[in-house]
Order: sequence, then C-alpha cells, then structure tokens
Amino acid sequence: MSVPTTLIWFRQDLRTDDQPALQAATRTGRLLLGLYVWPNDSALTARRRYFIWQSLRDLQARLAECGIPLHVRGGNPVQAVAEMAAYCRAAEVVCASDGAGQGALRAVLEKQGCRLHGVADGLLQPPFQFIRSPYFNEPAFAAFQVAWQAACAEQYAAWQAPAWPPPDLAAQQKRLPENLKTAALPAVPRAVLTIPGGETAARRQLAEFLPRLPYYPVLRSLPAQHGSSQLSPHLVFGTLSVRRVWAVAGNSPDATAWREALARREFWRHYFRQYPDVLQQGLPEHRAAAGQANQVLMAAWQQGITGYPLVDAAMRLLRDTGWLPHSLRHFCAAFFCHVLGGRWQDGAGWFARQLLDFEPAANSGNWQLAAGLGGKRVERQPFNPVVWSQKLNPDGQFIRRHLPQLAHLDSRRIHAPWLATAEVNTNGYPAPVVDYRAR
Repeated sequence: MSVPTTLIWFRQDLRTDDQPALQAATRTGRLLLGLYVWPNDSALTARRRYFIWQSLRDLQARLAECGIPLHVRGGNPVQAVAEMAAYCRAAEVVCASDGAGQGALRAVLEKQGCRLHGVADGLLQPPFQFIRSPYFNEPAFAAFQVAWQAACAEQYAAWQAPAWPPPDLAAQQKRLPENLKTAALPAVPRAVLTIPGGETAARRQLAEFLPRLPYYPVLRSLPAQHGSSQLSPHLVFGTLSVRRVWAVAGNSPDATAWREALARREFWRHYFRQYPDVLQQGLPEHRAAAGQANQVLMAAWQQGITGYPLVDAAMRLLRDTGWLPHSLRHFCAAFFCHVLGGRWQDGAGWFARQLLDFEPAANSGNWQLAAGLGGKRVERQPFNPVVWSQKLNPDGQFIRRHLPQLAHLDSRRIHAPWLATAEVNTNGYPAPVVDYRAR
C-alpha cells in the first residue's frame, strides 16, 4: 500500500526559516518531499545558476536533518511537478503562489487526484491595496510608503517566525519509502560570486549588516564604503525571509532608511501587479518618448569604456560581479538615457542579463524613473556626470579600485581626466565618447 505524501515545490523560497510552503506542508501530517525545478529561460545566467546551486546545496542539507529529500528536476515546470507528484503519489503539492495563476498545473494535478495548495510569500503586504495612482514617481511612492509602512508596523509589531521543524518530524520521515529518499544535486559550472548563495550565507550577511544599520543612510550612497546590505540576491531567491529582515530592523530610528529600501522593493512588485503592461512598454503617454538605439555608444557603456570614470568603474564592477549598489545603478541608468540618449528598455535589458539580483519589476521601474518617465510628464533634467561622480565618490577611491590606470590621479582630476594637462599620463584611458554638455 502506498504511503500518502505531500510534495513541497520550492521556487524563489529556498530556505527553511519562516517558510510558508514548508510550514503548510508539515501541517498536512503526511510524509514530505521537496522539489526544485530549474528555471528554463534565458535569464538564468551562469552566475545566477551557481547562486541557486549553492542555495539548493544548503537547503538540501537543512532538509536532510529532518529526513526530507530535495529532488531537483529540469524542463517545463508543469510537467516536472506533475511527474514528480505522480512518482511519489502525492496527495497535495504545496508551493508559493506567484500571483500569475497556476491554472494549468492545477488542472493536470486534479486529473491525478492531487490538490494544489498555493501560499503567500515574498511580500510583507498583499498587492492591490496601496497603489492609488497609475504613475510611479516620487509622490506616488511616498503615498504608498505611508500606507504600506503603517500596515507593516501594525502587523509585525510582535512578529516571531513560526517554530520549525516539529520535534517528531525526523522520526516520522523514516517511514518514507527508500526509492523516494535518494535525491542527488547535479553539479553546475562554477561562477565568480562575491555574494555567496544559501540560507546560511544569507543569515550571516544579515548579521554582519545589522551593526552598520545606523550608518546606512549615508554609506549606501558612497560605493567606496560598502554601505549596501547586499541582501537583495537573498530576497530575490528567497534564501532570506523578508519578514525576518523587517523584524530584525525593529522600530529603531536607525532603520528608517532601511525600511524605505524595503518599501521601494515592495512598491515595484505591487505596482506591476496592477499595471503589468507598463513593465515592458512604459506608461502609455511616454511610449513615443523613448531614446534611440546607438550600438557604438551602447557597447562603450556595456564594456566600461565611455571615458567617464565613475560610469566605467561601475559598469566593470557589474560585469565582473553581477552587483552594483543602488546609487550606481541609478547613476549608470541616468547616464545611459540622458547623456548617451539610449532607450531605457535597452539599458534595462543589459542590467537584466548582468545582475545577480535581477528582479523584473524593480529593474524596469528604476530604469523608467532614471529616464524621467515615471510621472504624467517626461522629466528631462540636465545630467552632469562629473558633478554626480564627485558627489558619489568624492575621494575617487572607488574609481581607483576598478580603473587602476587612473589610480595615480588626485581626487580633483580623477572625475574628469580629459581636463588634465598633457603632462598627466592617463595610461590610454579613453576620451569621452560624447560631450555631456552638448546633450
């Protein structure tokens, strides 16, 4: 006689701490199995694949302590989940719902006599409550933040993560048939990661960031100071609970700027759930205001050879690590749109292929904001990359770190080396590809 099981489909929730799908599955009282299906899309770069692999390895070890095997499959998600559910004779599949509808999977599972149970995760508040405007400029965000933060403060005032695992789970899991216990994790090619994957790494990263929280409002805008938390990849892949991140920050005044960052992350996900067409196309009134594609200028920007040191240092960091602090993401996006005259969709597409923490809603929204397309009218303001370079990297240390050919320049010359006298050697560093003053 077959043993009834519940299959946990892990998606972007690769953890055991505060894991709603895992908790819901445990409450069924059945034997448990885990499943992960590799994303089958072009967005899965080698860097992201290796981060996920590290996260799966960590998750597999944590689940193994409780006797829960984690199986890994590839291919079409509906087919992979349905086949695994049939193989383990699952009475129920539990997973985080992505809000996009899972009707196809539900229909297939029902034919197998299996129930699909979706749970909410990844957001502090459900969508469709706080977005009151079709625009997403600063006034729109400010209104969202007030209402959203009040709801979070009330809901999570005394929040504690649910206890897991229950004490008898490991003993119960010993009843799992032998053919279901074996779950290998296929190796993937290694990639350079400055932010390692996995729940263990995520919790360590959070613990290391908390002492720096009082300095976050200032240091987050200074890339040379490593002021960012670098937790965003863990939030994207779910190796860290956003509820825990909110709770550990508490109601301290030191956490105000950090809570604002969490609000911005959630704002984009709420907004594009209500206005999905804007994600790729932009606001209807701005679709004719896009820039023009210039492959030569775009290639210089991508490769970090524009002749503007902070832009080039940032773009090389992005290429080499898949990471940029938010201040430099905005700076490079604004430069691309306002100085190079590029289309925001082209720049957003490049970021989508490079960022370890790529998230469609935040990437698209922030690029449209940088292009001045978040309000009713196009907001085209003069953009001076030299002034912004001096503001974001006043001593030039970040530039020196990533452009060693300019390391000998003082903090005055390093932001605009083309203005240096002929006697100053810039070691072949290129002249500006365009004159920002002519734009």
